[in-house]
Amino acid sequence: MAPSSTITIEAIPLTPSAFAPFGTVLISPLPSTTTSPPASPPHGSVSANQGTALKYADIAPVTSTYHTSPSGTPAKPSMSLFSCFPRTLRTRNRRQIFDVKVLERHPFTTQTFMPLASSSSESTTIAKSIIIVAPTLPSPPPPPPSPPTLTPYFPQLQSKQRGLPDLQNLKAFVAEPGVGVTYGVGTWHAPMVVVGGRVDFVVVQHVSGRAAEDCQEVDVENVEVVVEGLERARL
Repeated sequence: MAPSSTITIEAIPLTPSAFAPFGTVLISPLPSTTTSPPASPPHGSVSANQGTALKYADIAPVTSTYHTSPSGTPAKPSMSLFSCFPRTLRTRNRRQIFDVKVLERHPFTTQTFMPLASSSSESTTIAKSIIIVAPTLPSPPPPPPSPPTLTPYFPQLQSKQRGLPDLQNLKAFVAEPGVGVTYGVGTWHAPMVVVGGRVDFVVVQHVSGRAAEDCQEVDVENVEVVVEGLERARL
């Protein structure tokens, strides 16, 4: 996919409300200064572990809709570890830019990324995640007749009645260390982008083993994300 002119997106801070159309932000509701359990559990939590912990249940969906897939192949829960290394940014007018090359979606499952640890590449930077997402365009028209030797029309989209990513409304968010996300079922997103250092993620989703139903990708061109705020705060 290549828009007629370059699309430039400013990455903004990741917040639950801004990300809500695409999924769920996983972040502690407690301030870092809270080091002992409160006298009564805050709203949405219950006391646990003999009063030494707070439990927040159902903080994000873990959903599978593989029963609606064309093959009907059953899926199983999958937990994996991704060690993501910093992407290369280019500089223009003293601004750091990431070029988006690929968007993907998992058409029949949510996908959760929970950071475990990070390792900054320089003392002046801090490792962060750049979350890049896009809405879905309406379904493409029915495929025209074609000889069987030709590539099917939008072959990567045949397993789901939804269209390509809407690049004009692409969004980008900067996630602070320790903040995770759950992408909603079928949400177009860039493969995980980290900057400033390595970040390790636990990734939870469902998989069936059928590549076309587990993950669908499209190549994109002329889409760039401006990334700011990677420097450590000066003390």
